[in-house]
Amino acid sequence: MYYRPSPPLPYSPGSALAAGPLPFPPAMFAALQGWLYRSILRPLLFRVDPDAIHISMVRFGSLLGHVAPARWAIRRLFSYGHPMLRHTVRGIAFPNPVGLAAGFDKNAQLAGILPAVGFGYAELGSVTLRPCEGNPPPRLRRLPLSKGILVHYGLRNKGVARLIGNVRGMRDRGMRLGISVARTNDGGCRDEAESIVDYRECLRALLAAGVGDYYTINISCPNVCDKAMFLRPDSLDRLLGALASLHPRAPLFVKMPVDLPWEEFHALLRVVVAHRCAGVVIANLTKDRENPLIREALPASAEGGISGKPLASLSDVLIAQTYETYGDRLAIIGVGGIFSAEDAYRKIRLGASLVQLITGMIYEGPQLIGQINAGLVRLLRRDGFSSVAEAVGTMHGKARAPLPPFSGNHITVSATLPSHRQAALTK
Repeated sequence: MYYRPSPPLPYSPGSALAAGPLPFPPAMFAALQGWLYRSILRPLLFRVDPDAIHISMVRFGSLLGHVAPARWAIRRLFSYGHPMLRHTVRGIAFPNPVGLAAGFDKNAQLAGILPAVGFGYAELGSVTLRPCEGNPPPRLRRLPLSKGILVHYGLRNKGVARLIGNVRGMRDRGMRLGISVARTNDGGCRDEAESIVDYRECLRALLAAGVGDYYTINISCPNVCDKAMFLRPDSLDRLLGALASLHPRAPLFVKMPVDLPWEEFHALLRVVVAHRCAGVVIANLTKDRENPLIREALPASAEGGISGKPLASLSDVLIAQTYETYGDRLAIIGVGGIFSAEDAYRKIRLGASLVQLITGMIYEGPQLIGQINAGLVRLLRRDGFSSVAEAVGTMHGKARAPLPPFSGNHITVSATLPSHRQAALTK
């Protein structure tokens, strides 16, 4: 059995509107929460190894997600909802446009608590066909001067079967779920053909289980062997052709690299458009150590890609260029350096229909998600918009009409491939 669309999610107004008035304005309360986090809790957390903190937070969040009074209290403290935030992208109705990026909830352990924090959706994973230990420690390194994190997980996760079991075990998820799919980083995918089979069988398992509202094909993780394998148009063409042969009915997105020049990035977009994917996620981690926003002196032995503020302007430029070129064919999910409502709003006005974050929450606190949603409502009103959809892409002029619901990928191939390769893709 393949994908079954989830029913529309009920509108939940969140803390500021649901359980009676607060003793002082919600914005003031959120600012106080942020100050307490940055002044007291963050200094304590930052004294502990970041990988250990991440593991502990996931376990604690998973526990809270199973306790109804805890979910109510957290929703009361952090969440913010408003009808202006509801947004339909490629036929999927999101309660708000702010999501958790892939890489934090790798095994679908937090979907019970994330809606209470205020997220409109979460992208789980990246998940792989087989369990994967990823890279050896250290896997995380904080860059506080840069407001970034050096990430070197290497797609560490417990495999697609575990993720499916965890998603099926959810009683009431209350938000949309995307699932990021990658190839297993265990040395077993030694060439392109084996890697394509790995991606395809992982996606096949998810489709058969009927879990996930959309899927993201992660071709751009910078922390795996042969990380550039599918950053070549012909290889990406073969991969997407193989995935299209599964006839997925849920939207497919492709997670794009951030360090390619526009000409090479555009060549990949042409392949994505040719396969009629629903959209792209812009963008993955940067490995450019010459970025002037990286203020720490990183030793040569410090491996990984960098998230957070050093990524912000890089992703903004690619979002804008992608929207200008393919805004009438691709939905864009913007990622990188979102620490405020203004950061999220800029990405939306540049062309992103949805946004995602992790690092901003780590540096600013869990109240940030509610602050962003409340701030988006304020900014939309300031500029005369009645919804998020009206603001998408308006830095380029008048907003375009919303993209239609996703109707399935079609097996199409790039004209750059020789005829015998085109024939092989359509078999």
